[in-house]
Amino acid sequence: MIAILILATLLQGPKKLEIDENTKIQPPVVVPAGTVIPVTLTARITTKNARDGDGIYGKTAFPVTVNNKIVIPEGSFVRGKVVEVKRPGKVKGRAGIILSFQTLVLPSGITLPIYTSLGGAGGSGERKGEAGIEGESTKGKDAADIGKTATEGALIGVIAGGGKGAGIGGAAGAGAGAIGVLLSRGADLVLEPGTTLEIVLDRPVEP
Repeated sequence: MIAILILATLLQGPKKLEIDENTKIQPPVVVPAGTVIPVTLTARITTKNARDGDGIYGKTAFPVTVNNKIVIPEGSFVRGKVVEVKRPGKVKGRAGIILSFQTLVLPSGITLPIYTSLGGAGGSGERKGEAGIEGESTKGKDAADIGKTATEGALIGVIAGGGKGAGIGGAAGAGAGAIGVLLSRGADLVLEPGTTLEIVLDRPVEP
């Protein structure tokens, strides 16, 4: 009887190995270079107080997906540093700052190095180069300040000496206004908490 069972087993041939789909080795998930990640700042940055090397902090404002799967959840922490700060000039030159986001921390605690450039600067300034933000020009404000001072000087001149006094007062006021503009700096660039920046991955990331 035993011999018959052994013979029957041999005749059936080798059993096929069943592979569970869940045990297959899945290819790594890769967030490709060029992916845009919106980041909301959690701390204030201003060219008035910032120094080269200062830390910058933010959170991802929108989940990043690959093949319809969330790989970088919303609220993931992003860290970096200030690379360079440019104060606004007294005569010309806008305020500017260069930022470098270097670390991504997922909610699971996994920490990943990232290499990024700046894609957008929100409404707080203009993008400058690959990672810089430049403040707004103050030319219009400077002209308005000079004009206001000239008008005030003209009014004083009218009171003091009539029409001729108005011309003298206006010229003196314009000169004083110009001196005031030359002695004062332009507006500093300020990035408040909640400001959204767009960073772009320069290299792929495997979460």
